[in-house]
Amino acid sequence: MRPVALVTGMSGVVGATAAPLLTASFEVVALTNRRSLDMRCEQVSIDLRAPQLGLGVRAFSGLAKRADVIVHMAGNVNYTASSEELHAVNAGAAAEVTALAEAAECPLVYVSTAFADRYAQAPREAEVGALTHARPSLYHRSKAAADAQVRRCVQPWSIVRPSIVMGDSRDGSMPELQNVHQMVSMLTGGLPAMFGHPDHLVDMVPRDYVAQAVHRLALDAVDGQELPREFWATAGPAALTMRQWSEVIQHRLARIGRPIPSPLQLDPFSVRVTDYPDWDQLRRGVRRGMATLYVSALALTREPFPTSFTGAGSHPDRPEYDNALAHSLFAQDVDWLLRRSRAAMVDRAVLRPGSKPAG
Repeated sequence: MRPVALVTGMSGVVGATAAPLLTASFEVVALTNRRSLDMRCEQVSIDLRAPQLGLGVRAFSGLAKRADVIVHMAGNVNYTASSEELHAVNAGAAAEVTALAEAAECPLVYVSTAFADRYAQAPREAEVGALTHARPSLYHRSKAAADAQVRRCVQPWSIVRPSIVMGDSRDGSMPELQNVHQMVSMLTGGLPAMFGHPDHLVDMVPRDYVAQAVHRLALDAVDGQELPREFWATAGPAALTMRQWSEVIQHRLARIGRPIPSPLQLDPFSVRVTDYPDWDQLRRGVRRGMATLYVSALALTREPFPTSFTGAGSHPDRPEYDNALAHSLFAQDVDWLLRRSRAAMVDRAVLRPGSKPAG
């Protein structure tokens, strides 16, 4: 008989990728928060904001008696959500899932973020005012609070720390667009600059790499193997710099006959968002998008994350995660976006009607 895994977040970017791996190895009970899943497994509706996940004492205890491992991937990843909303879902649910693991006396694998400690940029975010309601630091802080809940668990636990999740390593595909796709789209649409220091690292990792790590940890957990306290699902020192990231975009666009000039790179810690070239001439939606990318770039630094993807033998079916592989994976990500459809691209008319760029 297969071990039972209680799994949250199976509809997310990582969760949907991990789902077929987990259902192949475990008797999965999917704990669904908002919508049912189109997959063959038992599904139980929960409320991430509520005590005992909204299940009540009897159902909560019943699930605990069945669990061999808990995989918690659900959370609020909305950069525009309030601090209260983020903490209610992220930290609150982590506390309840931790209690569930303790009641079940089983291991817990929890998916957090590599950026959990990066919220000191909050004052700089506040300077954008109403240009965007995105505040990544609030999300990062809520994940740090969730991490603290998991660390209190008396059962074995492991925190998975993915960096920026990119498309599948095989074809670059992604179920939903991310901020990095928005930046690629804007540059493709003719914008002359991007926010980010040329030497800051844009650490990205394919979604299937993260899913495979989650699956492996869950298997190790039920086998009784010692779990790493943290699994850094990151590129680490292999991550591309913002300069290299920009060069990849230029190269992929040139290959399909859509060359762009080398974009100006604006350090968000040295400029204001309104210092963007021809800011007043940009369409309102483009200004809002640039402001969101501005606050997102504030979380990037020169310091590489640790990585658990080290050494050529770290995964038998995967090449070593070095800078060349990081280049190749991001190039594939860009290619997928360019193939996806023109609807994914920003309209080339990035200026307001009747406006002319300065100079």
